[in-house]
Amino acid sequence: MKITKATELEKGKNFSALIYAPPGSGKTTTIKYLPGKTLVIDVDRTTNVLAGEPNIDIVYADITDVEVSFADMLREIHNNHLQNYDNIVIDNLSELEQAWLGEKAKKSKTKDGRAMGIPEMGDYNKFSFYLPNMIRYINSWDGVNKIYTAWETTRQIETSSGQLYNQFIPQIREKIITNVMGLVNVVGRLVINEETGGRGFILQPSNGTFAKNQLSSAQFAKQEELWSDLSTL
Repeated sequence: MKITKATELEKGKNFSALIYAPPGSGKTTTIKYLPGKTLVIDVDRTTNVLAGEPNIDIVYADITDVEVSFADMLREIHNNHLQNYDNIVIDNLSELEQAWLGEKAKKSKTKDGRAMGIPEMGDYNKFSFYLPNMIRYINSWDGVNKIYTAWETTRQIETSSGQLYNQFIPQIREKIITNVMGLVNVVGRLVINEETGGRGFILQPSNGTFAKNQLSSAQFAKQEELWSDLSTL
């Protein structure tokens, strides 16, 4: 058993973060501002926006059999390549979920052997364990920062007084969304200023936005300053 003193911990190192926004808003672009060497696991094939970045390497995830191939790839990275990087990025979790369920849909059959074309309930339940367990495994990797991206959606919440409001959240199966967001240090929602066109991250939770920041006192950060702001104590 290894005991680590809290005085030896550094908030801005070995952290985990989840950033989310609608497609095309700049989530993947935010990766280029990470300090150090970065490996991006490209799930949704949008890393072309990182073309020419000298400190970024990309591995394209095999999404034809996510359950097996993705796990194999993660083990390969951990065992043979982790020491070469400061940051590991999964881009993105929303598409990973869709690819998982899409493959299961292709294999689903009715009782008489006909193709169903939709995932079975057991597939949804299995993914509900697969994704949090995958994040726990990646979060256990020492010496690297772990960043996850996701698309944006909304959910309706009812208060104890009966008031209803919509909240922006990452697009992950709602049954496990709270679990997933509880496994990371930071959850940031990327927004675009309609007047200036500037991009920035909301890091402060509110009724309208799920966000969290366990690394610094920053409540908002410009896109290009996000990672430096998170390491500011």
